[in-house]
Amino acid sequence: MKAKRYSAIIVAAVLTLMCNFFTGCFDEQHPGTYYTFSGHTIASELEANPDFSEFVKVLKRAGLWTELSTYGEHTCFAPNNSSIQRFLEERSAKDNTTYTCVEDLPKNICDTLAWTHLLDITCFVGEMTEGPFPKVNLNDRYLNLTFDSAFKDVTFSGDSVYYLRRRLNHNSVIIMRDDTCENGVVHFIDNCVDFTGDYVFDLVDNDPNTQLFSEALKLTGYHPLLSQYYDLTYKVGVDSVTKGIPLNSAGNQYTVYYWEKKKSMYTLFVEPDTLYYAHGIRSVIPDMLEEAKKIYPDHINDPDIMADYTDPRNPLNRFIAYHILPFYMNIKTINGRSEIINRYNGKITDPEDYFETQAARTLMRISTEYVDGKIGSTYINRRDREGNGTVSFAGSKYRGIKILPIGEMKVQKQTAMNGIYYYVDDLLEYTDYIRTNILDRRIRIDCATLSPDFITSGGRQLDPMGKSLIGTGFKDPLNFASYNSDYTLSVRAPANNSYAYEGDGIDTEGNFDMYVKLPPVPHEGTWQLRISFRANSRCGIVQYYMADVPVGREVTRQDWHPLGIPIDLRIDLDKDPTVGWIKDSDLLGDDEDDYEAVDALDKSMKNRGWMKGSDAQTTNGGDPHRNIDTMGRRILCTEYMEPNVDYYLRIKQILDKNDAQYLFDYMELVPKSVYDFDEDKH
Repeated sequence: MKAKRYSAIIVAAVLTLMCNFFTGCFDEQHPGTYYTFSGHTIASELEANPDFSEFVKVLKRAGLWTELSTYGEHTCFAPNNSSIQRFLEERSAKDNTTYTCVEDLPKNICDTLAWTHLLDITCFVGEMTEGPFPKVNLNDRYLNLTFDSAFKDVTFSGDSVYYLRRRLNHNSVIIMRDDTCENGVVHFIDNCVDFTGDYVFDLVDNDPNTQLFSEALKLTGYHPLLSQYYDLTYKVGVDSVTKGIPLNSAGNQYTVYYWEKKKSMYTLFVEPDTLYYAHGIRSVIPDMLEEAKKIYPDHINDPDIMADYTDPRNPLNRFIAYHILPFYMNIKTINGRSEIINRYNGKITDPEDYFETQAARTLMRISTEYVDGKIGSTYINRRDREGNGTVSFAGSKYRGIKILPIGEMKVQKQTAMNGIYYYVDDLLEYTDYIRTNILDRRIRIDCATLSPDFITSGGRQLDPMGKSLIGTGFKDPLNFASYNSDYTLSVRAPANNSYAYEGDGIDTEGNFDMYVKLPPVPHEGTWQLRISFRANSRCGIVQYYMADVPVGREVTRQDWHPLGIPIDLRIDLDKDPTVGWIKDSDLLGDDEDDYEAVDALDKSMKNRGWMKGSDAQTTNGGDPHRNIDTMGRRILCTEYMEPNVDYYLRIKQILDKNDAQYLFDYMELVPKSVYDFDEDKH
């Protein structure tokens, strides 16, 4: 029942013709196709292999053997007997005692060892690229897959033979992969996976290449923040987690499973010491501080603020805080899973999204190169072919800051129990140029990014792993609040046939009256706030409100002002005379290049507060959203906005219907420089 294994030498010969980046040739370690299951479970497969008998003892002692023998869906990374023996020796030294066998281990250590090597989904590593697995293991930690090459002591036609080596968390080589069983898959490894509970701060502090950044984290007081994990005040019913709650979304019924534990997790973007040295920064004080003062000069003449590096107004503190995102981020999926990105119209713009950082009132654009159907590198605050949000933009380009993927970092451990860190290849700074130039653009935000909880939980861009449509439910997610609790809120997993932006979206059902804290505008000026619109007979009628309050003050009922009249979410845009939607092809006539009538209609619709959908994303059938008469954008307001003010959007269901739905997909913040001058249709 093993996958087919081809001769390494034959593969090496083939790859000699394909690879020119090695002196020899490059051989896939265990190539082949998956086989059809013939009756084994994970338990019976392990038991049939005597070299893994010690791990069998671990699983039995941890009480997992029955489950692995009968039912479920699992990925098992099985360490061999010599690995277990090394673990016993290392743990003996750590605990200052002697463990001679698995039975000697304390029960909690044995349980953790078992949980670390199991996931409750099926993952074939032969199908994965480098990066974190799509879900945490049973020990609630993310595992990372990395690749490198290894030399084989054979030659073919005078060339050295290399093979692709897959590593788990860098220290465990997968010696045989993708062994399919009735209840999942087994991968055999040569070393136990480390399960020590390092916080993300500890990883940076232990990295010899990031000592300046580590020192700055200590000085600015972010060590305690980056050493948090669970919110122990969060409670949710067991049935909501295990059985789920049924929910409808535009006629599709699915099950919503609530987030069991509310976690505090972080993503750090870290400049290596060598990069600081290249910029003349060889110390935190005074060198890094002097650099920070150039970016944040507001309080440099206030001695109290300048003396307290933990003050959020201190320039060094703001410099470091802009390197921290308050959620766990996998750069492989931050702009969408690959199958979702492949539906994105990459001829127009790169996949993108916007995130608020740990530095108060700051915004970060993260985008992924997508050219000719190929997914490239991921960048921070890049401005390339999509300019300022319009294809006609002829301004200067800005490369942005590249985020190095796991394979390029070559660190022993990148993922901690409460987050992950990445190297960046240039100084990450929120300068005036970034705020007023690079981010002076149409800021289209996927609503599934509006709360760090949506991302950390895995709800955003959740991979259903071939299952039917599912969702992740939330109780009081960060940045969201409500005046009643008579509704269900879920982040729906992305589907290939979804009409939603980036494939996923927030579905709300019930008698909702909720509000959300908006991301900050990067600079003051006149901005237009738009919300995506999707008509459906199951939806209701909503009234939008907006509030602006001083930073840090709670919003009150007296702060809200209505944004226009209520909007009926059940209408088709082409059937309502107050909208005036007409398909482009019906306006063009015989001359398909004459867009005068199309532009005139766009202007007329905008005067009524409406816009067509974007043509930068298509339906599963390839039809641009702009051509769909049930999809569009509603202009909620055009107001002068400031970066140092908190803005809130309230959405209230006013139809007397307890099961009314609201499809909260994306919003746009658009500066006057874009909406008033030759704005595109994208």
